[in-house]
Amino acid sequence: MLHAEINGSTATGSFNCLARAPETPGSIGASQSALFDVNVMNVVGQISGAVMSGDTATLTGAATVTGLGAGTNVPFTVAVQRGGPGATVILKVSGLTFHEILLDGGHIEVGGQ
Repeated sequence: MLHAEINGSTATGSFNCLARAPETPGSIGASQSALFDVNVMNVVGQISGAVMSGDTATLTGAATVTGLGAGTNVPFTVAVQRGGPGATVILKVSGLTFHEILLDGGHIEVGGQ
């Protein structure tokens, strides 16, 4: 979930990203079905800055991270591309980079479009 209000390079808003993964193949009862049922990371933070470039906005802030890369007041950047299903989101936090693609039920607006 992402919500940001941007005015020039100043931004306010919130960011919440839950990362899930399949059980490891060696786990008792684990299937090989690629069912994403294990919470591995959660990033919850406040957006404090933004850079706009065409159809992309790069948002910055600080978050509390649990699971992989755990910590408090951890800097993050999230680059979002305008559009619906197929639009990209790139999250960088705790030295990790996550490349995501928006699937169903979402839409990202950049520049009020």
